[in-house]
Order: sequence, then C-alpha cells, then structure tokens
Amino acid sequence: MVYPHSYRTEHSETKTTNSVYGDYYAAMKSKKIKIQPNLLTIIQYIDSYRSQFLDDLEEAVKIKSITTDLKYRDEVKNMIKFTEGWLTKLDMKYECFNIGFYQVDDQKVRLPPVILASLGNDPKKKTVCAYLHLDVPDPTGRDWVTDPWTLTQKNTNYFGNGAACGKGPLMAWFHVVQAFKGSNMPLPVNLKFVIESMHHENSQGFADFVATRSQDFFSSVDFVVQCDSEWLGEKYPCIIYGAVGILHFQVTIEKQENSKTEIKDDMINIFKKIVDDEGKITIKGFHDYVEQITPDEEKIYENIQEFDPEEIRDSLPEHKKSWDKVKLLMSFWRLPSIFVDDIEECICEKKDTSVVKRNFILKIVPKQVVDRAERLIKQQFQTSAKKLNIENKVTCKMVASTRPWFENYRSPSFAAARKAIIQIYKEDPNLIREDRGRETATIFDNVLEKNIIILPLCAKGADPGEANENISSRNYFEGTKLIAAYLFQLSYLKEES
Repeated sequence: MVYPHSYRTEHSETKTTNSVYGDYYAAMKSKKIKIQPNLLTIIQYIDSYRSQFLDDLEEAVKIKSITTDLKYRDEVKNMIKFTEGWLTKLDMKYECFNIGFYQVDDQKVRLPPVILASLGNDPKKKTVCAYLHLDVPDPTGRDWVTDPWTLTQKNTNYFGNGAACGKGPLMAWFHVVQAFKGSNMPLPVNLKFVIESMHHENSQGFADFVATRSQDFFSSVDFVVQCDSEWLGEKYPCIIYGAVGILHFQVTIEKQENSKTEIKDDMINIFKKIVDDEGKITIKGFHDYVEQITPDEEKIYENIQEFDPEEIRDSLPEHKKSWDKVKLLMSFWRLPSIFVDDIEECICEKKDTSVVKRNFILKIVPKQVVDRAERLIKQQFQTSAKKLNIENKVTCKMVASTRPWFENYRSPSFAAARKAIIQIYKEDPNLIREDRGRETATIFDNVLEKNIIILPLCAKGADPGEANENISSRNYFEGTKLIAAYLFQLSYLKEES
C-alpha cells in the first residue's frame, strides 16, 4: 500500500512526514515482555484454583438478576447480597447507595443500589477503578440452546446468562483480589469497584450518582477500566479506545385536512433531503466538526488483525462492495452514518391512515455535539418540508441519545494494557473503536474526566448480552491473569516515569 493515503480526503492535512511515518508503531512491535516473579505467583495461584473459580461463576449465573421485571426483584437483591459476601471475604470496604426510582411494570420502584468498594489507600500507588455490573438481560423469548441460568460446558466454552458480560468479568476481578490475598501479596495498586445493576437499562440514575461522588470516592482515581465487549476474532485480543454516539430520532407526519399530498409520499420525499442513495448524510453543516483523518490514524486501521471484508462483502450495499478494510472499518467506527427504518403505518383494528412514523439512527463521532446535531437535524426537516411544499404536519423528535467517546490510545493506561496482553497472550492487541453507544464510558468521561479503557476478556462468538452468551475456558482464566498483569503494569508507570 502506498502512503499517503488511501482514505484521506482532498482537504486532509497532517504534520506527519514520510520520514517519521509509523515510528510510534515500529517502537511498539516487540512481543517479548518478561513475566515478573510476583505476576508468575499470581498466575500459578489462578491455575491452581481453576475448578473453584468455575464453581464461583456457576453460583453467580444461577441468580436471575433481571431488573426489567418486578418478579425478579428478590433475585436482584440476592445478587447484591452475593456481591456483598464476596467483598467481605476479600476484606474490601464497601457501601451500598440508593440512587433514586424508575418505572417498571407501570410501577415506580426504587433503583437497585450502587455499590462502592475499595481496597488500599497508599498515596504512593496508582488508583484503579473497575466498573462492574450485576444485571443480565431477560432471556425469555430468546433462542437459548442451553438453560441460561445453569453454567453449561460445550466443548471448551461455558454458556450462561452473564458469563461474558457482567458476571464473568465480576468474578474475574474478585478472583484477582483473591489471588493476591491467597498469595500473601499486597495489591500493586489501590483498587476501587463501582458496581451497578442497571447496565442493560442505559444505566438509569448512574450519571447523577457518579457526579455526587466525584469529589470524594472518585477523586483519587487515576484510571477507569471496564471489561466488556468481545474481540474481533479468536486470536488477537483488543483494546477499545472509542465508540460512536447514538442519536435515535422519530419522524411523524400527520395528515392535514386541506393537504394535497399523501403522507407516505411526503415521508419518502423528505428523507431524500436527509440522506442520499449511497447513505451519505446531506444535512447542511452536519460534518463540519468531524476531524480529518491522519496517516497515523490510518495506520491503526491498517494494522487491525482478524477483520476480513470478504466475510461481509455480500451483505454490503452496492456502493461499499469494493471498499477495502480501512475504508470499511472507518465507515463503521470513525465517520458519521445513518440507518433509516421502514415507514410505520397503523396496524391496529381501526386502522388510522392519518399518521405515519419513521425511526432513524444517527451515529455521531468525537467533536460532534449531541445538542448541535439535534438542532441541525430538526432544522433540516423543517426547511425541507417548506421547500417540498409539504402541507401535512411534520414532527421530528429525538427519542434517546448517547454521546460519542474517544480516548487517547497513547496514554499510560493503554501502554500498560498492551504490555499485559503481550505477557499473557503473546500477541500485540488490536486497537479498535465500536459502532455502538457506550453509556458508562461517556458518563465517566464527562463527569470524572479520567482516563478510561475498555478491556474485553472474551473472543469473538461470546455474544455478550445476547442469547447463548458464553465465555471460553481460555478467556475466563487468561482474562483473570490479564487483569492481574494489567495492575502490575500500571504500578510500574511511576517507576518508569
């Protein structure tokens, strides 16, 4: 491939020259990082307790901690008691906090409490905060091939609701602390846990609560880590450094008495002013704050392993079928995009033909602001309705939103994670972004302004948060070792600086 560069626009500018191009990445190629004696002790402890660690995960998976149905309310309380029991066993100081109310089954009930826990307060050590959650999605009506509440082994994978997302990472963190305690070794960092139970419900009440504790519990935190999501493949671990923002809109067109046009035709025509035939967003000013792509950034996408465009080529729209890996990944993660749903008509008994609705999802990227994007979109619909002489009533409302999140992948936390991955997996990780909203990452980013990293423990096929969620034996135990290695690597940062 010849640089510069396959995906730079005609207006792209960069200070990076060919003489220094890629130096940062060349300096990070080494895959030989020695495992320190202390880390080796922890690794040996984890290997010695594999059977017990699986039993612990099995016990956690049994608890039906669903927060979207009142009939599971006692199960949610049981999961909180289970967690408190572990925190007590690990000698961690903790408190439970009520954070408000929410609507469930048409009732106003108290939100499950948030648990704040800590171990160590040595001012000479770095302080790491792990975000964890206890809730799992309701498996009812989903195509599970095993009992979602029984940890079931199939080949080398363990299936169970929460095994990959929530309960698996929770037990991995508990087992890391247990390994240090069992090895009579102090943790190399100060450790804090923030544990909620509304992760699968957009973390209701969580943002306001975090803000109230930003000056005390979170004030000493240096790094925030979340073990969620999955790798792109089965061989190369990933580090996630960003995610798109998600804006969900609904457009409604209501028939007016003297209108000469059909509401369905109006809906089709007005969307032609929003997005063209190739999916490009044509809203005036919408792309103004999208950052230009640099050669170094392009190199990150070029280096990503285990993404094969041929696997998805047939499912792509015609104008994307010829795109290469870099261009495709950037279209998913790096650039704004839009998904427009079908037009909805009333399907009730007394069919109402006077109203049609259409939902669309807009992905925004760092530097684009939710409020400004919302204003531009609503203005575009109003302006287009006038230009098209639409006499029917057009309403555009934003149903939900999540801000984009982006972290500096050159930060110490990412360097520590990379070294830890090389130690445990002997592979250089993929640096990736995601094409989904990350509510908790944006909360920590906005409220705490701390360095955040998402460190997935599971390989592709784990289906976190979905039917047949699972974690491989390798990922469960090596993921636990990875967390320990990461904590050691963070503890070395001060020495290296």
